[in-house]
Amino acid sequence: MVDTVPDMPTLDIADAEGLEQVADGRIMLEGLPNTRDIGGIEGAHGRFVKHARLLRSGALAGATERDLEVLADDYDLRTVVDLRTEDERREKPDPEDALVDVRFDHVPVLNTETLGITHGGGLRDALKILRQVQDDPAKIMMEIYPRILLDEASQRGFATFFEDVLATEEGSVLWHCTIGKDRAGLATVLLLQVLGASPKAIMKDYQATNRYVASRTQEIMDALASYHLAGKLDDSIQVINSADPRFLGAALDAVDREFGSLDAYVEKALGVTADKRAALQARYLTDDPSA
Repeated sequence: MVDTVPDMPTLDIADAEGLEQVADGRIMLEGLPNTRDIGGIEGAHGRFVKHARLLRSGALAGATERDLEVLADDYDLRTVVDLRTEDERREKPDPEDALVDVRFDHVPVLNTETLGITHGGGLRDALKILRQVQDDPAKIMMEIYPRILLDEASQRGFATFFEDVLATEEGSVLWHCTIGKDRAGLATVLLLQVLGASPKAIMKDYQATNRYVASRTQEIMDALASYHLAGKLDDSIQVINSADPRFLGAALDAVDREFGSLDAYVEKALGVTADKRAALQARYLTDDPSA
């Protein structure tokens, strides 16, 4: 999955002081740079997504003990939906043993073989990915995004994601891929659509990832530079590690052509019926934007 370049170091970007959230819902953790609470976003009928119920993230392998305590205690974490492939999970497994009261569901969305992109560990495999996309990385990503939504395996994965969200009656559910940009980003787009968020609010949340992967992107470029492999690859790294509106736009345009609308897609392809939509809105929306 072109969600990030594999096997590169994760930065600890929060200090030990604050766990406070900023306006876009970021949860300040020590080892997880892109974990966010989507609470507070306006949804259907002028209501708002409840806080501390719906969390999007990158992989949890970098979480510190303190991070896991925050998720378990402050956010009452009950369910984790892992959208990564089996290879990705094997390489950097989630800390399931440390979250014994949390249900983990492995729900792969698409895979690198389907995309024709190899995925392994280490710098050599990272370079393979970069060289495959470096001629026109934006074009490649604009081809990949529609396939994430239209692939039958992906649709089964996203359908299971919705079942997991609906099944989490109390506490919070967290979903993630590798850095929380593409697969987790699209899952969030779909959920916010079902909850009645506006296109503007959905795009704002999607692009917020860019604030939190910039440091990781720089780390990757620095690693390549240390091997004298940077230069023209820098632009490719910047593009594939970005949450670019063109990528999301390409996916939504493809869905419109295939299904007529995103609402029709979530109903026909993912099985989110009117009753399930109403149940999700009843559970996760509130009249109080601070609740």
